[in-house]
Amino acid sequence: MEQMKAEEFELAWDALILKISKHFKVSAEYEFILFVLGIQEMGWGFREYSKTEKMDLINVARCRILVRQGYIKETGIDAEGFPIFEASPRLKSMMPSYQNQLIKKGLIEYFKDVEFA
Repeated sequence: MEQMKAEEFELAWDALILKISKHFKVSAEYEFILFVLGIQEMGWGFREYSKTEKMDLINVARCRILVRQGYIKETGIDAEGFPIFEASPRLKSMMPSYQNQLIKKGLIEYFKDVEFA
């Protein structure tokens, strides 16, 4: 992933939030965007989800972004159909705030070419 200057990152992040907010007619935030990505990745579609399911979908999204960036490997699927991930030592020693920054950059990349109907 190419390096993005702080100002470019902020503009791109704001543009993504606006794009998703308009499409879903909500005030999108970081976790909502992860939730949408989790639904997309699991192929479940929109319906009512329990709090646990929402957290699981957000976690799948975080992990899938980090897989694309090379910080996590997908190693299989569990009995409930969720992917199993293994974090690299680099990720385990990373500050949570830096992880969130990486994930936001990954979300910008993920949704860059997505056109919402």
